[in-house]
Amino acid sequence: MVKYPITVIFLFIASLAAAQPKIGLTLSGGGAKGLAHIGILEAIDSAGLKVDYLTGTSMGSIIGALYAAGYSGKEIEKIARTLDWGVLFSGKPSISNVNIDEKNEFGNYAIEIPFENGKFKIASGIIEGQEIWLKFQELLLPVYDVKDFSKFPIPFKCIATDVGTGKAVLLDQGELVTAIRSSMAIPSVFTAIDYNGTKLVDGGVVRNFPVRDAKAMGADILIGVNLSQGLRPATELHSAIDILYQIGFYKDADDFERERKLCDILIEPDLKDFTAASFNSADSIIERGKDTGNKFYPMFKRLADSLRQVYPKYKVNTKRLPTIKKITVDDMKVEGLHHTTKTSFINRLHLEKGKAYDGIEVANAIRRVYGSQNYRRIAYEWQPTEPGKANLKFNVIEQPLTYFKVGIHYHTFSNVALIAAVTSKNLLFDRSKTTVKANISENFRFLIEHNQTFGESENNNLILSMYHERFRFPIYADFEQTHLYRSRYADFDARLQHTFGFSQALGIGASLEYFKIKPKMRADVAAEASNSYLTNYIYYQLNTLNKRNFSTRGWNVKAQLGWVYAQEPRSIAFETDSLTQSDTTNLHGYAQFRFKAENFKPLSPRLTLLTQFNTAINFSPREAYLNFFNIGGINDFIRNQVPFTGLNEYQLTAHSVGVLMTGLQYQISKSLYATARINGAVYDFLEDDNRKTRYLSGYGLSIGYDSGIGPISLSVMYSDQSQKVLGYVNIGFTF
Repeated sequence: MVKYPITVIFLFIASLAAAQPKIGLTLSGGGAKGLAHIGILEAIDSAGLKVDYLTGTSMGSIIGALYAAGYSGKEIEKIARTLDWGVLFSGKPSISNVNIDEKNEFGNYAIEIPFENGKFKIASGIIEGQEIWLKFQELLLPVYDVKDFSKFPIPFKCIATDVGTGKAVLLDQGELVTAIRSSMAIPSVFTAIDYNGTKLVDGGVVRNFPVRDAKAMGADILIGVNLSQGLRPATELHSAIDILYQIGFYKDADDFERERKLCDILIEPDLKDFTAASFNSADSIIERGKDTGNKFYPMFKRLADSLRQVYPKYKVNTKRLPTIKKITVDDMKVEGLHHTTKTSFINRLHLEKGKAYDGIEVANAIRRVYGSQNYRRIAYEWQPTEPGKANLKFNVIEQPLTYFKVGIHYHTFSNVALIAAVTSKNLLFDRSKTTVKANISENFRFLIEHNQTFGESENNNLILSMYHERFRFPIYADFEQTHLYRSRYADFDARLQHTFGFSQALGIGASLEYFKIKPKMRADVAAEASNSYLTNYIYYQLNTLNKRNFSTRGWNVKAQLGWVYAQEPRSIAFETDSLTQSDTTNLHGYAQFRFKAENFKPLSPRLTLLTQFNTAINFSPREAYLNFFNIGGINDFIRNQVPFTGLNEYQLTAHSVGVLMTGLQYQISKSLYATARINGAVYDFLEDDNRKTRYLSGYGLSIGYDSGIGPISLSVMYSDQSQKVLGYVNIGFTF
C-alpha cells in the first residue's frame, strides 16, 4: 500500500530542496515470518535507496540490527540460509557441545525441574537462547565498540516491553545483542532479560510495528514492512508460538492500526501459508519476501533516482560494515558466579590475555564452559579499551544445583517404566555431581553415582557408582523360549577418567560385580546360579553425534579391555543351548574385550547412512561363568547386550560375537524417520569344542518419531536363523 501517489512524494522532495528528506524503515515482529524482511532489504539495496533511520521489534530487530550494523540484504540472506534455526532457538545446547561425561544424561528426560532455596523453581520462559547470544555476538563483532546505536552506519532503535509496567522500552544504548535478545523474548517462550532493575520481554506485546519511533528519529518518508495482520481468527492459530503471540499481542491490537496509518509506503508480504514457528520453511519465506521486494523495487528505484536528481550529493555507502576481524583481549571479567569459581570458568575457556580472537573462537570457548552443564546462560560483551583491544566481560546465570527429572519408557522386553532422577552439584564436595536414579517397574533398576572433577582445566574425573537391577531373564533353545528366570545384578565401580574436549575420554577402572539367576516359577529343571568377580579395565570413548536421537552425522565409539578374576561361583543344575552346567570349583582369570563403533554419514539433507560394528569377546570362554553376552534387540540398554536386528533380547547368548550392521535412515518430516537395517554376525568363534563358527543374518524396518517424551520407534524384524517375524516397540528415554 502507498499512502500517497509517488508523484506527490516527488513534489514533497522537491519542496524540501534545502534539506534532504530522510528515509525511515520499520520492520515488524513475526517470528519465522520475519525472514521475509530480507527480500525487502535486497530490493532497497538494488534500487540504491539510502535508509537513514531503522526501527524494529522482535524478529524485525534481529534483521534490522544486522542491516543497521552494515550487512547488506544479500549478506543477511546468506547468513539466514546457513543458520541452523532449530539449534538457534532451542532451549538446550547441541549435544556435540556437551562434555562427554554429561552426554549420557543430557536430554534424557521428558521433564526437568530445578530445585532451589527449598522450593521448585519455574523459569520465566522455556528457552534461554544461549546460541542466539553467541551467534549474534559473532556476527556483530565488527561493531563491538559501538554502544550508542545512533552511531551505527544506520541509526537504529528496537522495542522491548517492561514486564513490571507493561510499557514500551526504547533500546538505543548499550549492548546490541542484549537489546535484540530483549526485543524478541516472546513471553513464556524465551526467558525475560534483566535490564536496569527490571525485566524485558518481546516488544510486540505493546508495539510490534514501531513506525512512530522512526518518525521521532527524524524520518520524513516512512517505509513500513508489516508481517502481522493484527489479531487472527482461532482457525489460523496452528502452533503454541502462534497462540502465545496472539495472547501476548492483545494490548498491541489498537496501537497497530495507528502505526500502519503513519506509513507512506506500507509493505505487507503474503505469508498466510506460514506461522511464527515456520523456521523449517526459512528458504520459502525468504523467497516470498524476495517476490514482494521485486514488486516494490520500481517504487524504490524511482524514489532513489528522484533523490539523486534533486540532491547531487545523494550517495549510498555500499560498504558500511567495518573490517574488524579479531580483537585482542586485555582482561577477562566474570559476573554472576555463586557456586562456581572464576578460576574454574577461565580455565575452561582456554583463552589467553594478550591474544586476538574472532567471534567464532570466543563462541567455541564459551561452548566449552557451557558444556559442563553448570550454566544456564553465558552472555558476553566486548568493553573497548583502545583501538583493536577490549576487555571480555561475561555475564552468567548458573544452573540451579539440584534438579528433579522424570521420564517414561516402554519397551517390548522391559515393559512400562517410570524413570526418576535427582542430580545435585557440589552436594558433597566442590566441583562434583551426585546422581540418584531409579527405573520403577517390574524390572527395577537403581543407580547412585558421584562424579568428582579435578585438575586445573577440569578435564579429570573420579567417578564412583553403585548400580543394581532385577530383570526378567528368558532362556532360549534353538531360538525358542523354554524357561523364564529372573536375574539380579549389582555393580560397584570406580574409575579415573581424562577427557579431551567435548567428545573423548580415556580412563582406567575397577569393578566388583555380582550376578544371580533363579526361576520366576519353579519347575523340575529349576536351579539357581550366581557369580561374583572383580574386573580391572581400561576404556576409551568417542562421541561426536549431532543429536541424541535419530543422529544424522558423527561417531559413537566405546572400547573396553579388562581382566576378570577372583570369581566366586555357585552351582547351576540345568542344561540348554544357552547355559550349561559347569565345573565351578577352579575358575581362573580371563581377558574380556568389548568394542562398539557406530557412524552416521549424511548422503543428502534427508538421507543418512548408518554403519555399526559391535564385538564382545571372553578370551577364555570356559572360565567366564555367567558372564556371557546376550545377542539381540535393536536398542542397547541391558547388561552385556550386543544388539542384533532380527532377534529379541537374550534370544541367543555367546562368549564371543561380532556384528556388522548397515542401514539407511530417511527423514520424512521434521520429527518423523524411516530406517532400514541389515546385519550379519558370527558368534562362538573362540569355543574349543570343535564346533564350527556360527552365523546370523537379520533385517529390520522401523518408523520413528522424535517426540517430547523421547523417541518413539515401531519396528518389524526377521532373522534367517530363527525364521520368525518379530515386532519391536521402544517409547521414551532409556535408563
